[in-house]
Amino acid sequence: MLEHLDKIMEREGTDAFVAEGNAFEVPDIFWLTGFRSPDTVTYFKNRNEEPLVAAGFNTLDRLHKESFVSRTYDLTEIYLALMSENKRASENPERIYGPLLRDEFSGDVLGVPDHIPASVLVAIQELGYTVKVVPNLVKDARAVKSRKEIRTILKAGEATIGAVSSVIEMIKDSDIGPKKQLIYNGQPLTVGDIKLALDHFLLDRYAEAAEDSIVAVGRKGYDFHYLGRPRDPLKAGVPIIIDVFPRLKLDRYVADVTRTVVKGTVDAKLRKMFDAVVDASNASVDALRDGALIDDVNMACCETLQQHGFASRKLMPEAEEGMLHGLGHGIGLEVHEMPSFYHYDGHFAEGHVVAVEPGLYLKRIGGVRDENDYAVTRGKAKLLTKGLDPYQFV
Repeated sequence: MLEHLDKIMEREGTDAFVAEGNAFEVPDIFWLTGFRSPDTVTYFKNRNEEPLVAAGFNTLDRLHKESFVSRTYDLTEIYLALMSENKRASENPERIYGPLLRDEFSGDVLGVPDHIPASVLVAIQELGYTVKVVPNLVKDARAVKSRKEIRTILKAGEATIGAVSSVIEMIKDSDIGPKKQLIYNGQPLTVGDIKLALDHFLLDRYAEAAEDSIVAVGRKGYDFHYLGRPRDPLKAGVPIIIDVFPRLKLDRYVADVTRTVVKGTVDAKLRKMFDAVVDASNASVDALRDGALIDDVNMACCETLQQHGFASRKLMPEAEEGMLHGLGHGIGLEVHEMPSFYHYDGHFAEGHVVAVEPGLYLKRIGGVRDENDYAVTRGKAKLLTKGLDPYQFV
């Protein structure tokens, strides 16, 4: 949370922190300022002092109205001087950061994130300042969500569950045609049809795909990140992985939901995969709570899969079938953020929001994955993506 910044800056050994960008390209900027705009701004904060946002012209006027950061630094005169010299601010960062840091920086070590432009980093160093790259400073602060953030992710989850439910109904209402291809409204049903339906549903709820949705049919789902080509046909009797991770257009937060759908006959091996994945998901969530060792939650999943007769790369790194990816990831303003399920010696904390997504992948069958989003609490983790059964046999 924002109130954790000073403590994390002290831990990282920085006296101040600076970042730049716009809300649509750099989620940190939106989180640090609340300013939803395509205009680039600069955020600056001395440790244990109020932050400021630097901008000029109309952007500065909108900052006063829209940002929750009350202090601003006016760059208008600097921009005007550069314009009179036929120069661009982005190509002369020393002209921006020289006055800003001279007027505002009161410490010795200035922290910067990974995403700050290299030209800005070099300019600050050439101005004589000691710079420390702190890639996890804002990431760690963002990892613990406020109640408001969790409510917003719940809202994103409702849109996501609705979108996935709508295309599952399309599959359910389809007929089985030649070569087991699904027919919907008299036409072959394709991955492209499903993705367009997802996009339309989300847009009606002022959300959009944060990236491309995954719709993987049959054996193609063995590659757990196979996105699906628009002309790929949907077929009966095989698993269809639908993985949707949209972003709310105004609020900017995301959700991440996966369901695996089978139309028609479900053979014994495929049902066994579903049972194992559902049990592994339940075991993982049972272990997920404030203070839980991250590795314990991972192991709850992998040991459950092992009991069902399936391998995992965590327990068997050379495995070519079974669970071939991590158990999950943090979500918030980005689809993948802190906490990381790969920080095995770390601990989950109250306020973390994570996607839990156990999956199994067999070359001759494809994949089965089930994914939901949870807020970590002191007791049982709170489900944020409600209302859609993991078994989708239609």
